[in-house]
Amino acid sequence: MKLKHLITAAAGIMILSACGSGRHIPYMKDADNISQYDLEKTAKIYEAKIMPKDVLTISVNTTIPEAAAPFNLGSTAGSGITSATGGAIQGAELQTYVVDNQGFIEYPVIGRLKVLGLTRVQLQDLIKNKIHPGYITEVPVINVRFKNYKISVLGEVARPGSYTLMNEQCTIFDALAMAGDLTIYGKRENVLLIREDATGKKSISRINLQSASLLTNLDLYYLQQNDVLYIEPNKTRAKAAGIGASETITISIVSTLVSVATLIFTVFKFNQ
Repeated sequence: MKLKHLITAAAGIMILSACGSGRHIPYMKDADNISQYDLEKTAKIYEAKIMPKDVLTISVNTTIPEAAAPFNLGSTAGSGITSATGGAIQGAELQTYVVDNQGFIEYPVIGRLKVLGLTRVQLQDLIKNKIHPGYITEVPVINVRFKNYKISVLGEVARPGSYTLMNEQCTIFDALAMAGDLTIYGKRENVLLIREDATGKKSISRINLQSASLLTNLDLYYLQQNDVLYIEPNKTRAKAAGIGASETITISIVSTLVSVATLIFTVFKFNQ
């Protein structure tokens, strides 16, 4: 009877433990309680600002190949050049422009351009106004892209690493989705965000993924280029990491003995 009571008690403890830990899993608890007014008040389309060390690609496109060519160094973009068979030539990649520490790039013909703090669209307008109509009579189509827009996700996620994005809008949940989501051992209520501004100054924020208020805190909800997310392990993972080989063997032996005892008890009860 004592064995039966021990097994029942152990099972009960396991069930209670599982039920208790479940409350630490969900994201954005009670998000449906946020009013539509609050959601609309904080609604905006995030636009990334250009920072030092950003790598940009810039293409100028017109119907006059000779006019656009000087602004597309190392590329056939906007040139209208075709091969002998009639297809477009696959030229070199677009020329890249690295933003220096003072926030400038060296752009063909125009020279030194201050781009720090501008959005992609603002830089497109700036270049358009610089080259039209002074250098190109036709209104050009300018396309600016970030080539190195990167987010890093570390710690208790399925696929930790750095991720280069195709566009410049990334929410914290987009980043976690790319990393395969948190493991069951990740602290959802205490995620670390490390961010660096245009002057190189770093800031550290703590984010509670379980809080619905995250949806209206846009500075944390939208990530910036080069942001680093670190998901700390919970107590269960931390304790498991401290278990050495001898402890592992001991736990394995105890587990085997419990399994054998359970089997003996079951067989004994069945024979009665």
